[in-house]
Amino acid sequence: MTPAHGRPEGGPLFTDNIDSAPTTDIEQTPGDTKPGAHTCQTQPVSDDAVVQTPTVTRWIILFTVCWSAVPMLFSTSAALGVAPEIAATFGVDDTVISSANAGVFFAMAASPLIWIPLGRVLGRRIAYLVAGCLILISGIGTAVAQSIAVYTALWVIGGSTGVVFLVSGQTIIADIFEPTRRGTAVGCFLGTTVATNAIAPLLGGVITTYTSWRVIYYLQTGMMCLGIVLAWFFVPKDVVPRMDLGFRTDKPTSRCLVDLVKAFSPVPVFKVMGFPNILLADIACGLLSFNQYGLLSAIRYSINTRFNLTTPLTSGLFFLAPGGGFLFGSTLGGRISDHTVKKWIKNRNGLRLPRDRLRSGLGAMFIVLPVGTLLYGWGLSEEFGGMPLPAISCFVAGVGLMWAFSGLNTYSAEVYPAWKTESISSKYLVQYACGGATIASRIPMMENIGIGWSFTITALTGFSAGFIVLFLIRYEPETEKRAARAREEKQ
Repeated sequence: MTPAHGRPEGGPLFTDNIDSAPTTDIEQTPGDTKPGAHTCQTQPVSDDAVVQTPTVTRWIILFTVCWSAVPMLFSTSAALGVAPEIAATFGVDDTVISSANAGVFFAMAASPLIWIPLGRVLGRRIAYLVAGCLILISGIGTAVAQSIAVYTALWVIGGSTGVVFLVSGQTIIADIFEPTRRGTAVGCFLGTTVATNAIAPLLGGVITTYTSWRVIYYLQTGMMCLGIVLAWFFVPKDVVPRMDLGFRTDKPTSRCLVDLVKAFSPVPVFKVMGFPNILLADIACGLLSFNQYGLLSAIRYSINTRFNLTTPLTSGLFFLAPGGGFLFGSTLGGRISDHTVKKWIKNRNGLRLPRDRLRSGLGAMFIVLPVGTLLYGWGLSEEFGGMPLPAISCFVAGVGLMWAFSGLNTYSAEVYPAWKTESISSKYLVQYACGGATIASRIPMMENIGIGWSFTITALTGFSAGFIVLFLIRYEPETEKRAARAREEKQ
């Protein structure tokens, strides 16, 4: 028997052998995801696993999880555009602020190892609200900090909560949206988060030009206040029951303590990476993150070097180009992703496989993203194209990046639905670790090998992600083969 949350009752939460994972044998008609569809372990989800939610309510919930993810991303991205001004306040070099920002990203990468266990103990909804309150407090502390040590410490503490909203947001979307609409919903969520990454430096530049960079953190605090209110009213109750700590049962205290220690083990997040398709998807997302933060963290340095723009406001205007590309690319990618799924459901006579969704991003990874990245880097390096070229190429790279990300993000949420929280957490662990490494190394790299060659390396990482995705599309886990044989026997 499989309970409502999708994990096999009585079975292990994780398995090193993918063959031992459960399968679901259902008949499905083309384009339909209702109960009765045939699928397999890599896609055992039917609408039985989707929480039935009124249409208006689900879009309000989508807005809530999108907004709640904004505040932490806003402060980390805004700091990219005003690092020299923050450094001048504390009397340190720009690279110190870049290193502090990288520390925040590493904290975000590690945060699933803390907050996923807390979510099991407290419940996802309560952990979501607690994380919001912690960002609220750390934001106020960062705004009033008088030393670089206090500023960095509080910023990193706030960053340790950031991925909670990204992981929980995607799991909530997977809970309430059916598969043929899930890509669009994830595209909206992804578009909000990545547009924040690009628009925040511009807003940070405006704020710093006319007031103080500290106002960035006061604004973050205000946004989080609204996020907490929205989450209180609209974040749905947990699909998976929270851990029994013996408060309402006669469970022995010793057993409760053992379960509590096990809950805080980081092993589940790493163990799910033992599935080859999860690990490769994580690596592909990490390579795309190298592209994303390589572009964003380089804009002020590279633009200032080329056009001698010295104020945070003028250089911040260039962040609008990738921001617009991110927003357009995530929306476009989500729609193409859903269309691709429907097309392959029809081609397979009703069988839906999560890896089919990955086909939607190949054009972005092999053409759109590399072309935009190379034009941007070499246009600035060789000084051709004037100001329009970097703006247009940034937009094109942003479109390609989010178009590629849309399919991968949804794939991570649905490839193993019973373990989607752990799968998404492993993705963000790799993704933000790569983002932090990129931010810390980007300026030294451009100073040593030049802007053009730095962005050539960036373009090659996009190509590498494309080849990984090609392999994932071709990769057929044993569970899929077994399900296909069962389907043939039934016919």
